Amino acid sequence: MKLSYKLFDPSSDKELLSNWLSSQEWDFHVNSKTTPEKVMKLIEEGSFTGEENQTFWIRNEQNLSIGLIRLFEMDDLEDGSPLFDLRILNEYRGQKVGETAVNWLTHYLFQNWSSLNRIEGTTRVDNFPMRKVFTKCGYVKEGHYRQSWPNAIGELKDTVRYAILRTDWISKTSTPVNWNDDL
Repeated sequence: MKLSYKLFDPSSDKELLSNWLSSQEWDFHVNSKTTPEKVMKLIEEGSFTGEENQTFWIRNEQNLSIGLIRLFEMDDLEDGSPLFDLRILNEYRGQKVGETAVNWLTHYLFQNWSSLNRIEGTTRVDNFPMRKVFTKCGYVKEGHYRQSWPNAIGELKDTVRYAILRTDWISKTSTPVNWNDDL
């Protein structure tokens, strides 16, 4: 599937975004269900655009918005690592959209911010498709946080954090974490 990426425009895309995000449940997100009104409020507060946030539509060959990438904590681009949120409509999951989007995002960030050293992403421990995407895209598991992510019914699930280093991205390798350095 050939994908394209379009920067979210709050002046013309806010209704589309509010309807899109409220159209289904997002099982592996803290706020799994939302309403158009809540999304509109987040848009007005700058959660999708501005100095710290950038949002891109993921579009298919028919120019349908089938996914969304939201970069946040972009104030860390020069001295830290930005985080991102990836959402793909249910009917397009399992078609390599996530893998293609994460590879695009990694390239986009490293190409446009020469001082950026790393990119991070987190997911719930039971989100195996996203964990596979991270691994296929060269990201390495760097953290495991116990009972840190509430699910829709109030249970606490573990969170896992992945990251990719610029040097690994350039060399197309994955540098493993030394998990036994304190023994």
